[in-house]
Amino acid sequence: MDTILLTIPAERRFLGVVNLVLGGLGSRLDLSFERVDDLQLAVDSVLAQGDPSSSGTLTVEVDVEEGRLVVRAGPLVDGGASDEGLKRVLGTLVSSAWPLDREGREWVQLELQRPSVKAEAG
Repeated sequence: MDTILLTIPAERRFLGVVNLVLGGLGSRLDLSFERVDDLQLAVDSVLAQGDPSSSGTLTVEVDVEEGRLVVRAGPLVDGGASDEGLKRVLGTLVSSAWPLDREGREWVQLELQRPSVKAEAG
């Protein structure tokens, strides 16, 4: 398993860097443009809940496994990971999403499964 760790300033203008990295990883897994776009939108939505007071940075960790990407993003503002609107959005974009507690801070973990070859052909 490969892990990518990306720490960016907690400013909207740096989301393009995260999207560039996710696009490259999606390409590596042969994900369709639509699946990569869904993942980028999901991560953008999570980071919009980011807590800029946490040293002014946000972190995205990506584990690249056989056939899937696992993304952890945070820290988020208190209650950000349990926001109902965010949960609805993430439920349509990624295979699974759930809140994490890291050192008393809220994070979100996302998982995007690569569709099986049989499902892609159908």
